[in-house]
Amino acid sequence: MKLRGHHLICLNFFKGEGYSKEFIENIERILKEKEIEVVSGADDVCSKCPYLRDGFCNYKEDAEKEIRELDELACELLSPGSITSWDEIKNKLPKIMKKWKELACRNCDWIEVCKTNGEWLKY
Repeated sequence: MKLRGHHLICLNFFKGEGYSKEFIENIERILKEKEIEVVSGADDVCSKCPYLRDGFCNYKEDAEKEIRELDELACELLSPGSITSWDEIKNKLPKIMKKWKELACRNCDWIEVCKTNGEWLKY
C-alpha cells in the first residue's frame, strides 16, 4: 500500500466519512494493511478520490501545492522511512500532534471530522 505524507497522519482520524461509498471502502481497506510505502504524490487513497485528475488533486485552486506542503510537513514531523507501519506512525503521533494541529489542521476542510463536540478525538 502506498500513502503520501499527510495521509499517514490524517487517516488516524478516519470515522467512515468521505466522498463516496467506494472512497470510504477504499480507506477501510487501507487501514487494515500492515505495511505502508511512503510516496510522493497521489497514493492509494487518492486513487478513489473524485478530485484526482491526471495524477493531480483538483479539489480547489492550488490544492496540489497545498497538499504537497502538508506531505512534506508530515514526513518532516514523523521522519518515516520509505516503508513504515500504522503502529510506528501511531507511536509517533503524540509527539507531533501539537505542531501538526497548529500548522496543518487550522485551515483543513475536514477538521470537524477529527473532532467530537468540538474536542479532538485523540492525541
